[in-house]
Amino acid sequence: MSLALLTGSTGVLGRKLVPYLAKSYKLILHYRSSDEVLKELLSDSAVRKSLVKVVKWDFSTGSLEDFIRKVLDAGMPSLVILSASYYDSTPLARVSEELFNYLVKVNLVAPSYIALRIGREMSDGLIVFLTDMIAISGHEVYAEIKPSLPYVASRGSLQYVVKHLAKELAPRVRVIGIAVGWIENPRASRKLREAAIRSIPTKTFVTPDEIYLAIELAVRSPNLNGVFLTLSGGL
Repeated sequence: MSLALLTGSTGVLGRKLVPYLAKSYKLILHYRSSDEVLKELLSDSAVRKSLVKVVKWDFSTGSLEDFIRKVLDAGMPSLVILSASYYDSTPLARVSEELFNYLVKVNLVAPSYIALRIGREMSDGLIVFLTDMIAISGHEVYAEIKPSLPYVASRGSLQYVVKHLAKELAPRVRVIGIAVGWIENPRASRKLREAAIRSIPTKTFVTPDEIYLAIELAVRSPNLNGVFLTLSGGL
């Protein structure tokens, strides 16, 4: 089985993907702090069987080079899924330099640098930037959601990173983005979930298996490179 790296494995998107990836890949899982979610993921015997390494790392403070070294010590992935991010909705009047620095480091610098460094080491494979729709559609794409300026800036830049790396790392490694719309999130309020459904043309949330199928499509499509796929129901 091939080796896959997933960052943000305990996040809203990441945790839903882990069981699907475990069916086809050996796994290196990154997470920042959600020990309970990780424990729940590892209660799945298929996930435990596929697991090669867990790396607990805070991209805002820890050295990215040290993180990459820990990953590559476990083997060379053929699939890299960069899902780790931090959402923020700080009002404009309260935005600080520190907030900008934090969000840009975690949401833009970390995934871009990890993709660059590991991509240069890979002999072949695929790198996927897994993001929300704000990365390609801006700050008004989600009903009832008002992301902060630093968050929008840190996510919107990824579409240019994907295009750049797709050319620079080709033909050995391909790079794509997948922008995901509303998914079912039990932590969201009923009001927010109802507003979300009303705003989606297809009236359905994006499911984990759809996201995994999009990743597998990219894996199997040698000319899919340098683009963002969208799974949003038409947002």
